[in-house]
Amino acid sequence: MTPSVKLSVMYLGQPADPAAFDAYYWETHLPTVRRWPGIRRITVARGGPGDEYYQIADLWFDSRADLDAALASPERKVSADDVKRFPEFRGQIKRQIFEVRSYWP
Repeated sequence: MTPSVKLSVMYLGQPADPAAFDAYYWETHLPTVRRWPGIRRITVARGGPGDEYYQIADLWFDSRADLDAALASPERKVSADDVKRFPEFRGQIKRQIFEVRSYWP
């Protein structure tokens, strides 16, 4: 099986107002990400109260070439500009690319 690739966006810290952050993230930001060319799936994992990471969003692609094309696209620029409009987030937003292979179905 060919490995897939994901871009993980890790939210280390907490939003000042979780309800406002979540509403903006799900209703405004994620729809911009959904328009990236070649994106196959978006998953968001949420931490618990007091956890180091508020959430981790994984953006899935079939290949590194597909991810690279998405990162260079005008649609990605829209998403990057939108991050500047997020409600206050107290912490860091980190990004890392991973190659993913499945061990179990």
